[in-house]
Amino acid sequence: MDDSGDPIYSGSQAWFSSDGADGEGPMGWRLDVVTLLAVIGESSIAEHAQIMTASILCLLPRLIPAPQALLKPTRPQRLPETTAKMTGVYSGVVLDTVGFFANIIHPLDQLQPFAFKVLEIKHTDKNHAGGMSVPQSNESISFLRRFRSNGRTNTNLSVAKSIRGPPADALDDEPPTVQGRSTGSSVAFSADVEAGPDPPPRGITRRVTMKEKVQDFVANPTLANTAKRPAIPATLYSPMHILEVFSAILTFAIIAFAAVHKDGTAIIAVTLMAAASSIVGWASWWRPILMNRSHTNKVPEGDVIIRTREGAFLLIKCTEEVARELYSGTEECEYRVSGQAYRVLMGLGTFLLMASVILLGNCKWKSQIFVSAAYVTLNGLYWTMGLLPKHLFWDLSRYDFRDVTPPEAQHADRTTDPTDPREGTKSFTRTLWWAIRETKRTAWVQRSGAAPGTPQWQMWLAEAEAAAKAGDKNWPSVARKDEIMRMGEDEVRSPVAGHTRDFDAAEQAVPAVEIQPHDRGQGQTGAF
Repeated sequence: MDDSGDPIYSGSQAWFSSDGADGEGPMGWRLDVVTLLAVIGESSIAEHAQIMTASILCLLPRLIPAPQALLKPTRPQRLPETTAKMTGVYSGVVLDTVGFFANIIHPLDQLQPFAFKVLEIKHTDKNHAGGMSVPQSNESISFLRRFRSNGRTNTNLSVAKSIRGPPADALDDEPPTVQGRSTGSSVAFSADVEAGPDPPPRGITRRVTMKEKVQDFVANPTLANTAKRPAIPATLYSPMHILEVFSAILTFAIIAFAAVHKDGTAIIAVTLMAAASSIVGWASWWRPILMNRSHTNKVPEGDVIIRTREGAFLLIKCTEEVARELYSGTEECEYRVSGQAYRVLMGLGTFLLMASVILLGNCKWKSQIFVSAAYVTLNGLYWTMGLLPKHLFWDLSRYDFRDVTPPEAQHADRTTDPTDPREGTKSFTRTLWWAIRETKRTAWVQRSGAAPGTPQWQMWLAEAEAAAKAGDKNWPSVARKDEIMRMGEDEVRSPVAGHTRDFDAAEQAVPAVEIQPHDRGQGQTGAF
């Protein structure tokens, strides 16, 4: 100690010592940066904000790196979407984005340039008509009464409109929603129901497991009263759920450590930070709502084709029910609290966060070490979550999806025949032809803007559609395109012999009666 009372260091201690007062830490070190560590990692938290608040575990009091990432003035009403051109092969619907859950099933960023893939997606608890047909009989009606009296039903349970025999409302006071097409004299069930001790009727495949019951409660605790299952809940053993439980245990460990060392400031700081995370989680707690069909009208097939900016094509073969849920419909967020209550909770969470940050900078040395190590660890774990595939976080067992790409249409993103510089080399034209070959339609090409609207391309599309319908899988698409592009205007406009086009429901034409004739010489307003 010198005359002023400051410690005197020698050797290496003189190089790495702090000028702070004695007793703050080894060689006078301080950890004022602990307040900065508490707010670092905003990008990682913002990336996982949806899955973090999709279950009841968001109410756990715990430390969260950068909790200000959840303090937003407004909440998103829809799930995030991915930019890509999506077109209905038969319906003609054109959208510029792909839904959140659809992009989890087939991540578009994993498609290589000029790649081509065909996927088949269907409900695991429904057949093509929208439900599993079960003969209408007294046994099935008694089974319905027994299974519904157990307090467990499924959101996909549907009863066909044209039921012969007892009316649908005889099964219960509140008839289930009609979702599938009419199946005649039948009752449509989903496969995910609670079976009784007797062998279930045809169409009932399995019991609801205890894991599913716990998972449903975690995703939507009110299910005990409404007896409905969420469409796509967060999976029970989600890595995010494990991390949330771990961070809650770590938070209580820090509080216990601070209590042992009699650090009241640290106890209050960590408690306020944990309470702020619970309040913010409560304000942002939500569940996904998928759009489904409420009528049994006859509609086109739901097949859609997706084109990325890199020239990759993805053909989805599915029913209209699946297309409405994953592609053409909206994926909305249903929140637990109202908009006004959300603003109040956000204000309270902001106040608690500011108070906890101030107190964290005044904790004792050992508590600051523990808190700093906890935030560094949590930041690393949340960053690691971004490396995991998103299908680990959501229960997609509602859908059965598999790759059905034909052998001759595989490896579109590679050079399949080095000896053929045209047809054997990857290109956008070849991939487009392979997609037309599978759909046997070209109206979606024009509506989605996958090909230019020049007369040369119109002629090429007409020939490609004719070759696809004729089953000519070896049609030289690239070579024929090069030939057509060298044609003159008069040659292109001439009819293509032997290539007639059938009616395509996805193609839209303007009726001539809707085009208002005008005299250009009179210079009428709006003429073009």
